Amino acid sequence: MLKGLAEAGGKVLGGARFSLVSVLPGVLLVTVIAAVARAGLYDAESQPDFSAVPPGRRDVAAVVLFIFFAFVVGILLRPFEAAIVQLLEGYWERPSPLAPLRDAAVEHHRRRRDRSVFVLEHAEAVLRAEEEAPPPTNNGRHTGLVSLRELAAHDQAKARRRRAADRAYRIRSGYPTEIRLGAKEAGLDPYGELMPTALGNMLLRAERVSGDRYGLDMMHVYPRIYPFIAPRLERVVSQQLSLIAATASLSVSLTATTLATLPLVVRLDAWSLIPFAAAVLSVLAYRGAVAAAGYHATLLSAVFDVHRFDLIKAFHYPVPNKAKELTILNQTISEFLAQDYARLDEELGNRDMKHEVESEDVLQRADRDGPAQA
Repeated sequence: MLKGLAEAGGKVLGGARFSLVSVLPGVLLVTVIAAVARAGLYDAESQPDFSAVPPGRRDVAAVVLFIFFAFVVGILLRPFEAAIVQLLEGYWERPSPLAPLRDAAVEHHRRRRDRSVFVLEHAEAVLRAEEEAPPPTNNGRHTGLVSLRELAAHDQAKARRRRAADRAYRIRSGYPTEIRLGAKEAGLDPYGELMPTALGNMLLRAERVSGDRYGLDMMHVYPRIYPFIAPRLERVVSQQLSLIAATASLSVSLTATTLATLPLVVRLDAWSLIPFAAAVLSVLAYRGAVAAAGYHATLLSAVFDVHRFDLIKAFHYPVPNKAKELTILNQTISEFLAQDYARLDEELGNRDMKHEVESEDVLQRADRDGPAQA
């Protein structure tokens, strides 16, 4: 009976996603701190006693209360999942204590991105120069013969440039690009605006690469087309978002564990490595969140590739036959949806509409397709 109630409660609260995102990070933090404290590791002069770590018969009530409060804390922290992800994205506006660091962090990423762009452009220039270069000469004669040493040096230099170009490409692919219409006239960064963290830049890249190529503002358009996304595609997108939230929460939890176990450094023994191990795991969890965000960009691109015409059809406008007209219309609709005080006739003009006779309306089609279960 208790198992059935637990499973039912878990489904109501989000199923496996609830336990992974909401409960696991908090339980990990509290468990590590409790184990360190019960073993006496905080006392630098004493020997650790791990026999006191496992709960005894007298600690049954404490274990039950621990599980109960972990569950309650998981429920209370669930609304803050988005705040945790936004914190790691770099939304550090005041009064956030990280606000003074935002400009310096953005500048760091700008230099890193621009350096990768320069390396890529240099590699392309060298490749073009090699293709256009005349054949090698020997005392002015085009014999086509090159010494083995020169050939080896040339191949080594080419391999070094290729490795540098590959690394620069990986770095550049972690930052958003600027392909929106009118970006240059608006004075925006021609290479793309930046966030102060790697996770923020990767998620912003997901927004840019998905909708901007079609003139669609992902933040304002995605909620409108969400009910019509193919169930399998929507399920994968939801799972990827859950993975990003889980790894982000785990990174924050491990960072808090690092700070909580930092006093163990004064022991100068093997247990002094606990905070360093927690810090390494926190970095790995954060890098996992960045990698998950990179794949999330691919999934969002697939959503807009498949559903790029749905918004125009929802407005009952004829779908343009030319790509440029489609992009301009999409951008106009996106700008209309982004405004709080805009009328359809003023923003989009007196466009002709096409009202086809259908056996079911929009909501009926959404109900027919059914929501995807994550």
